[in-house]
Parts: sequence; C-alpha cells; structure tokens
Amino acid sequence: MKKINIGVLGHSKSGKTLLSEAILYKSGAISRLGSILEGNTVMDSDSEEIKRGMSISLGVAWTKWKDTLLNLIDAPGYADFIGEVIGTLSAIDNVIINISAIEGIEVGTEKAWIQAQEKRLPTVIFVNRLDELEGDFFPLLKTVIKALGKTILPINLPFFENGKLKKAVNLLSGQVPTNYSDYREKIIETAAEGDDTLLNKYLEEGSLTEEEIKAGLKKAILERKIVPLLCGSSLQTIGIEPLLDFMGLFLPGNESLPEIAGINPKTNRKEARFCSANGPFTAFVFKTVLDPFVGKLSYFRIFSGQISSNSSIYNATAGKKERIGQFLRIFGKKQEAVSQAGAGDIVAVAKLSSVQTGDTLTDTNQPIILTPLKFPEPAITFSLKPMKKGVEDKLAAAFSKLREEDRTINVSRDSETGETIISGVGDLHLDISINRLKDKFGAEVIKGIPKVAYKETITAIASVQGKYKRQTGGHGQYGDVWLRVAPLPRGKGFEFVNEIKGGAIPGQYIPGVEKGVTEAMGKGVLADYPLTDLKVTLYDGSFHTVDSSEIAFKIAASLALKKAVLQAKPILLEPIMSVEVSVPQEFVGDIIGDINAKRGKVLSIETRQNHQLVKALLPLAEMVNYATGLRSLTKGKAESRRSFSYYEVLPGHLSKKIMEAKEKKDG
Repeated sequence: MKKINIGVLGHSKSGKTLLSEAILYKSGAISRLGSILEGNTVMDSDSEEIKRGMSISLGVAWTKWKDTLLNLIDAPGYADFIGEVIGTLSAIDNVIINISAIEGIEVGTEKAWIQAQEKRLPTVIFVNRLDELEGDFFPLLKTVIKALGKTILPINLPFFENGKLKKAVNLLSGQVPTNYSDYREKIIETAAEGDDTLLNKYLEEGSLTEEEIKAGLKKAILERKIVPLLCGSSLQTIGIEPLLDFMGLFLPGNESLPEIAGINPKTNRKEARFCSANGPFTAFVFKTVLDPFVGKLSYFRIFSGQISSNSSIYNATAGKKERIGQFLRIFGKKQEAVSQAGAGDIVAVAKLSSVQTGDTLTDTNQPIILTPLKFPEPAITFSLKPMKKGVEDKLAAAFSKLREEDRTINVSRDSETGETIISGVGDLHLDISINRLKDKFGAEVIKGIPKVAYKETITAIASVQGKYKRQTGGHGQYGDVWLRVAPLPRGKGFEFVNEIKGGAIPGQYIPGVEKGVTEAMGKGVLADYPLTDLKVTLYDGSFHTVDSSEIAFKIAASLALKKAVLQAKPILLEPIMSVEVSVPQEFVGDIIGDINAKRGKVLSIETRQNHQLVKALLPLAEMVNYATGLRSLTKGKAESRRSFSYYEVLPGHLSKKIMEAKEKKDG
C-alpha cells in the first residue's frame, strides 16, 4: 500500500485542524465531524488546546483512502509553537498549506510557505472556508498567486449558486464550464512542460490524454515545479473528497522520495539511505510525549527498513541499544497496538530511556545519524519560584519533564541573581508551559519578571586598613590588612596581588585574605550587586603570634574591601545585549525607532534575501517582553536573536532609582 506523510500547516485559526478533521471524516476514519467550539476534534485533545480553541502541539492521525495510507500531522500555526512545526517538518514528505478564504494570506501562511520551500517539500495549497466567502473568489486567487508565486496551479475552482458554495469544479476532468477552460488549458500546458515527449505531442496535437496529464503533473509536483491549489470548505466537507483523490494520485509516497543523508557514527563519513522497506532500519524521533498512562512516548517516522515489536533498536545519536516493546499507531489521543512497522510509517514506542526528540534510531550494525533538529534560541524569560517551600526536588523533576517534551523551553538558575529562569519562544508559549507544570506535572510556581543582573565596580584608587580584633577568654582573634583597590578595564573581572614583604603577614594567612576579598565582592556597597573589574592589592598588615588565624584575616580583608570600595567612587554597571532582528524592509524604520527609544544603538543593516538584518546593542533592562513587542510592531513578521555582549556604565538617573529602591526595601 502506498504511504503518504502529510503535514497540515498555515496561520493559527485559519481552519487547519478542521481540514484534518474533514479529511478523517470523509475517509471514514471517524463517524462524526468534530468541533473546535465543543473541543472534540481528533488533533486538538490537550486541555490547553480545548480551552483556548487553538493547536498548541502537533497532532498525529492516520486514515486510508482507496489504496493509500495517509499519515497526517497537524502543526500549530501560532509562532510561539515553532518547535512543534520543526518536529512536523522532520517527519513529513508533503505539505498542505491551509489558507482561510476570509483572512487570505497571513503571517502564518507566509511562514509555512517559507518552511516548506526551505525543506524542499512538495506543497499543496488548500483555500478553506469558502462557504463563508462573500464576494468573488478570483481576487483572492490573484492575491495568493502574487504573494506565493506563479508556480501555483489551480486544480479545482469553486462553484457558487445563489451566493452559496455548492462544489469544487475539477479542472482535471475533460468537461469543465466554459469560463474555466483557460485554467484547464493551463494544467495541460504545465503537464506537458515537464517532459520533452509530452511537450512534443502537445505542440503537435494540441492535447494530451488524461493519463499523460496525470503523469506530467506528478513529475512536476515531485520536482516542486508547481504548487497545486485546491479549494473548498472543511465545515461543509465540500472539496474534501477531491482533495483526498488528489493526494492519493499525485503526492509522492515513501518509495518515491529521494534518498536521505546522514553521518555514519563509526566512520564519521556521509552516507545515504534509500526510502525503501528493503533497506536497513532507519527512523527519526520527532516528538516526545509524557503520557500519564503509558509513560514516556517517543514518536518516530520510519524512512527505511522494517521492524517488529518486542525487538531491539540502536539509538545511533546516543550510542545506546534499546529494547522496544509494542508499537503504537497514534490517532489523536488514542493509541492502537501494531505488531510491525516499516518504511513510511509513523509510530510510537513507550519507555525508551535514552531516546530524545531529534535522535536517530537504526539497525545496530548499520548506524546512521540523520540531520538533528535545530530549535530557535529562547526569546522570552520569566523568573519562577515555588508556590510552596520545600518542593524544590519535585520542581526540578517537573522542569526536566517539561524540557523533555518541549525542546524550545529552557530552565536554568541565574548564578548572578539566584533566580530560577524559564525561557521560551513567546509569552503564550511560557504561559502554557507554566500551566502544564501545574496541571500535568503537579508543580505550582509563581511567575515574575527576571531581575536584571546589574554589577558594581569602582572608578578610582583607594587604600584602606581593615582590622579585626576580638578578645574573649583564652585565645582571641586578630587580623590586620592594608588593601589598595584600583579599577580594571571593562570585562577583566578580578585580580588579586600579594605585595607583602618582610613577613608583615605570614604566608599561611594570605589565602584567607584573598578569600575574604572574593566573598565580599559578592555583595557590593550601592545596591548589593556583585563587584567586578577591580584589582585588589594586599601591601601591608600585621599579625599576632597567638591570636591571628586565617578566619581573622578573612574577616579583616572583607571589612577592608567594603571601606575601600566606598572611597573608590563606585558605580553600577548594566548588561548590554547583542541583538539581531530579521525583518521585512517595510518595518526597518519602526525597528530602528524602537531600538533608539530603548537606549539602544544600531550597528548595521544588511540585506538578506527578502529581509533586512538589523544588528544592534540594547540594555537588557529595556528588553522585557521584547520579542512580544517586536511581533506586535511588525505584525508578526520579524524574528530576533540575542546574546550577552558586555557590561556598560548605567546612566546616573537610573542608578539613583535602583539605589533608592534598595534603601526603601531595607527600610
């Protein structure tokens, strides 16, 4: 049986999930058409998806249509869930881009188009929701062709009667309405252009047989020379059967695909695998789900070979052998046990301990590692703290599980501020992730704005004495040091110099002095931020033969450092981030204005294909929710990356605010 793997992509709430639902309904996989409002569709089964009426995770289902097995993956359209789209693209061979006839080309449409083009996947456009269209269809068709390119080829067109959608007219049929004849002729010309023999016949005879047209179109679709466009209504299930027929006849199945490439971990050389059931077992893990009943589920797409349940596989990425149990075929939230799986199948296996999303599973003797998934860097951060004390271990385990399911999430501890930081793609992404921590993994947290990791430094030289003397019954404590502090160039950190001569301080106490200095640097004198970029020189002191100790010199050094810093004109430093914004030309002015308003500095603007790359420096304090603001400013068409660059002097009026806030807090 022919196996076709198809991803359904498009803008959020454009009708993607309902298109998948209509395909499953018309093909007999389900007996009733689900509803987004009722929360009972196959693909959107997560509680957050039902509550919000939108796809959050990729959904997997399968169906049969005539002699074809269709594996469907419904990917989220909202930009915050790009990780799910990346997983989808690694498992499919064809893309259906769903376009709403009401909204037309949207940001999610353009991104889906770019992603399909970058992956070089045969692509079909489906114009949906035509039952809601008021007016002429053809201006919309012109807009789609103008936005996405002249390779778009209408395969069917809508027929309206008294303003209501009645059917999709099949242009492949020999009989089409007169006003659609030009579109029919365009299909024949396109089929002929892909093959010299067909072209010669068409030029000589002016026509092709139905089989010749089909052969020409199949070749053109596989080679991505055309993008077929079909239309209809998921809600009315109009145009769905023609879409099913078209997918079964024209889209390439597993055996028609070009070979896949990877690296042999034994030889570190490139190798290729043919997508055939007769080849060595090769599969790619594109999704991990932690199921409350069966535990960890690894979803994978098999590219070559066959395998049976209750056998062994090799995780080539991790270099570990795994025993597998029962294969599961996924249908939304349902799982069906199958005894065998082969090339072209999408299945899941429970409890593979070493396996993570992005791993390659192979035959032990013929390993290969396919191209790993590349996820975007997190753009939004929040601080987290447990709702209740004493649950840190439980929270750490929940973070680990969340990260295992979603590779675009990162949880870390900021060594500067001591906060637990969660990072993700966007505000909605993190809100949902935090909800999942509670609802799925039983860990309740409080979300906050992360503290900015300010630092303190000095701008002058100062020399002071620090003496610690304490007398009690028996031995006392005595330590006496003279320290000189001086500023270092930005980014140099800390330098300790021992200039003691003549035994003013015995050598065994010097480590205590340095330790006292470094510990005192952890909390500055202005607003308790760490000290940096200073040189501390120990140049004199005294000791007591009985009462001196390392701890006494440590305390003396700590006291001396605090006094010296106060005299050395301390200032606050703020972290500066290096930012790159990829944006269409039309929004460059808005981006520059926003950067300037945030105390930033534009470094350069470079042309990159259809976008401009704006490189800039921005204070971290000005970047709270920056990605969300950027999305709003550019209608979702901009993407940004950021990384730490350096520390810079914080302007005086802002330093004053921070110190006043610290004084108020201390009471």
